[in-house]
Amino acid sequence: MLGGRPGEVITPFQRLMQTPAIVNIYEKFWRRLGYYIASSRNFSDEMQTVLRFGASRSSGLTLDLACGTGIFSRPLAEQLGDSIVVGLDMSWPMLNRARKLKEKGRAENILFVRATAFSLPFGDSCFSYVNCCGALHLFDRPDLALREIRRILAPGGSLCVQTTLRPNRSAGMAYFLERFIRFGFFDENELKNLLKLQGFEIEKAERHRISYTFLAK
Repeated sequence: MLGGRPGEVITPFQRLMQTPAIVNIYEKFWRRLGYYIASSRNFSDEMQTVLRFGASRSSGLTLDLACGTGIFSRPLAEQLGDSIVVGLDMSWPMLNRARKLKEKGRAENILFVRATAFSLPFGDSCFSYVNCCGALHLFDRPDLALREIRRILAPGGSLCVQTTLRPNRSAGMAYFLERFIRFGFFDENELKNLLKLQGFEIEKAERHRISYTFLAK
């Protein structure tokens, strides 16, 4: 695990996600409730979508970027039991919780790393698959994160993302979240342009209200 770096940008929402109270309820309540509010859909259905998108990936290395407590890392590791899943996050509390949950489960092929999405500590073209669910809209520089993802993906590699799109009407709530808590939203065209600039093309996508999940090559 990498230590802290000078100049790391940690948004107010990211600080909230590192508090013990949130970490302890993240998997059972926080993540599921947040996803339901965004999508009017059960989180278990979203998990099946993500695993379905990941089912066609090769047996090479998988990166679960902004893995949190490993909520996707563990199912992805079980899906391809003979390949390594690297769970990466910048939150020590989340990673410590992820380690404990891993030790209770069946998946042994997971490694956890602390680092920033803006400077991934990996060589070029070393991952065949990257999963980044529930985090791209929280990054201070999503364009830089996508550039790093493109760098570490091998030719023909895939990227699975679940993120949030800006609602048409929110009675000022979306503005408040973006302005004061730094919980971000994408315009769909803006997101597609960001992906295109890094050479990504969306192959599959599902939208449920403001939740948008896609697989890109």
